[in-house]
Amino acid sequence: MATDTNTSTSYHHGNLRQELMELAEKHLVTGGIGELSLRALAREIGVSQTAPYRHFKDKNALLAALATEGFRRFFALCEASENEPRADLSLLMFGLSYVQFAKLHTEMFHLMFGPVLQPRNDYPELFAAGREAIYKVRAGVERGFKTNVIRQLDDVASMAHTVWAAVHGVATLMLDHGDTYGYHRDLDLQAEKSLRMMIAGLCTDPSDISKLPTTPSPAAE
Repeated sequence: MATDTNTSTSYHHGNLRQELMELAEKHLVTGGIGELSLRALAREIGVSQTAPYRHFKDKNALLAALATEGFRRFFALCEASENEPRADLSLLMFGLSYVQFAKLHTEMFHLMFGPVLQPRNDYPELFAAGREAIYKVRAGVERGFKTNVIRQLDDVASMAHTVWAAVHGVATLMLDHGDTYGYHRDLDLQAEKSLRMMIAGLCTDPSDISKLPTTPSPAAE
């Protein structure tokens, strides 16, 4: 009887969807997502085992919603880079934010960009969030073209994907191969050096952006 009451309360108050996502994220962080199921989450929350299906058709739908929320958090972290008027610094700040997000929210990062939720177009909101992320890079590259800060080595889309690939590579090496990637024994410093060198190669005048720091900038910490 108590279970029915809890189910009704969660459902009518509109809290169950959020509770499911929060509990799923808890499992994600603690490494238990492989054994996760909607029915198991329902038991933990104390609702009927069919109640979660009012909100998610299956486990992957729940994980897609969680990954979409991860993109929202990432976008909030990127706001400063979007407000930076200089295109080269904007791309650097985006890259630093990307790496920082990956470091602080590693499990969420792997969910957002890993192989679990494929193909992405099966999850429209997640697919749209991913497109929004690359569009932010495209906007920075396009601004660089217009202000003659970034060399037009190719079209905007191709260059944006190249920047994305480089930034993602830095983040992935930092997470998965920190013992060999961290040549300076400071992963934040190495990440910033790598990003600066990559962006310098795209600049019409790399003299400023290519100045390699001896300590990570505040944005990289």
